[in-house]
Amino acid sequence: MAPKFALFGCNPLAIEVAWRLSMTRLPFIMLDRDTAKVEAARQEGLEAERIDYTDDDALRSVGIGSHIEGVFCLLGEDSENVFLAISARALAPALRIVAACRAPEAAAKLLAAGADKVVDPYEISGARVHELIERPEVVELMEHTVFGMQDLNIAEVTIPGGSWLHGVHLSELRRHMKQNVILLGVVDMERGKDLIFSTRGIDHNLDYDDVLVVIGPSREVEAFHAMIAGSTPPA
Repeated sequence: MAPKFALFGCNPLAIEVAWRLSMTRLPFIMLDRDTAKVEAARQEGLEAERIDYTDDDALRSVGIGSHIEGVFCLLGEDSENVFLAISARALAPALRIVAACRAPEAAAKLLAAGADKVVDPYEISGARVHELIERPEVVELMEHTVFGMQDLNIAEVTIPGGSWLHGVHLSELRRHMKQNVILLGVVDMERGKDLIFSTRGIDHNLDYDDVLVVIGPSREVEAFHAMIAGSTPPA
């Protein structure tokens, strides 16, 4: 099946978005011109390819202007995302383009470049967490393409005694997650009350009483809670 979405960038934010798309079985491809980042995404089990996004022919070769319906501009620099948005919009006037910005002043440039929606992943959202928490950027990116629902809740899920997650790394938890929730991060109670964001790429070692911060529909959050409460990993 040809991919319907193209994720430009193989950084931690893009990888988090990719995992959400994978869980909903939406066909996509990850693209970056940094070979090391592409290889890192592949090691995560994601389909990724190297591309020179400044080359219009290369963009056409992956489906921009034909079968690609949506593009996520998640490259590491705002200037890169501005250039990509301009190029993609020129090739496909009806394309859905969502871009992440690093600096607030870049938002206007991205919109002018052709982005339909611009998201600042580091904007404060005012959620029930101990410290500052990122705005749920992946929900914002996916609200119309993946979830399509209004029942979204931020929840703190404490790892109970006896849980199979004790001593397990965050990457291992992600591989077992089948619920339609987004893992925003973890609060390590032994280190303080700071939230370790999942988009920072830290493969945290989990312990009893650590707090997992997730966002999703109530039923899915409950299913996630039940999954981590078990004494053995889910099959």
